[in-house]
Amino acid sequence: MRRFIPLLVLLLCLAVCPAVAENATVFSSQQLGDMTGIASDTDLFPVPEDVFLPEGAEIIQTENSYKSQNISIEISSMRYENSDVYIADIYVRSIANFQRAYAGGKWKKTTDKVKDMAVENNAVLAMTGDSGQVIIKGWCIGNGITWRSTTNMKRDIAILYKNGELKTYPGRVDYEALEPFMDDIWHCFLFGPVLLDAEGKAMTKFNSDVNPQNPRSAIGYYEPGHYCFVQVDGRKTKSALEAKKTNKGITLKALSQLMEDLGCVSAYNLDGGQSSMMWFGGDLVSTPYRGGRRIGDIVLIKELE
Repeated sequence: MRRFIPLLVLLLCLAVCPAVAENATVFSSQQLGDMTGIASDTDLFPVPEDVFLPEGAEIIQTENSYKSQNISIEISSMRYENSDVYIADIYVRSIANFQRAYAGGKWKKTTDKVKDMAVENNAVLAMTGDSGQVIIKGWCIGNGITWRSTTNMKRDIAILYKNGELKTYPGRVDYEALEPFMDDIWHCFLFGPVLLDAEGKAMTKFNSDVNPQNPRSAIGYYEPGHYCFVQVDGRKTKSALEAKKTNKGITLKALSQLMEDLGCVSAYNLDGGQSSMMWFGGDLVSTPYRGGRRIGDIVLIKELE
């Protein structure tokens, strides 16, 4: 049963955006927990008891799954619209287990390989991020840190709040209405577009010019603590799932329908094309076009240190 956890409303008439941390320090997982009041043993999501391992149990990891006291991941794959699709079903005990990482350790510093960023940040699972650093304007927030606070009225955004909710906002976002809740934001994504409507239904029109078949990366949301990463191969790469087949990639319309079929309440498109990659268990799960490219950021699931 889905549980709605209301946002905390700040007791201020006008709220001022936090300072932009262009050269902010990069914090460890534990420091992030201390800063935000979120740690592995507090502010836990109300997920079913049998999702995680009991206290003291050893981590169980297989070729396509991972389970600990704080994280549960099951990766499945299938052919969909003539493309290989990888779906990571994710449960996390705390929002601090769902992080973002940046190439070189700082936002907008450089680019790097997904696998290298994943290893450097002790990720269990990682996927391409939103590449917000190459978009001229728009909120860029990761791990509760505001890296840029300029607005972008053209792009859809998605906000993962500290209470675990992922909410999507179509273009011409009312940023003034969101500013009082800045302290409640864990991540803000800028690439887009939004993939499901307000009722969680598939869409046919999108705020994007990248509608044709392409490799895709997307985040889906079910309830606080329960998410999915979805990655789709394309651009005629060789299928890893079916012999003598290639991957065409999928349209935004097909991706939207997939996210509805998965039962997501909300969903959001991240960077795709040659940038689209999923990493798990020490290697890439997907087959990126031309081996993939160096990118600026990833989304990841990790244990708190």
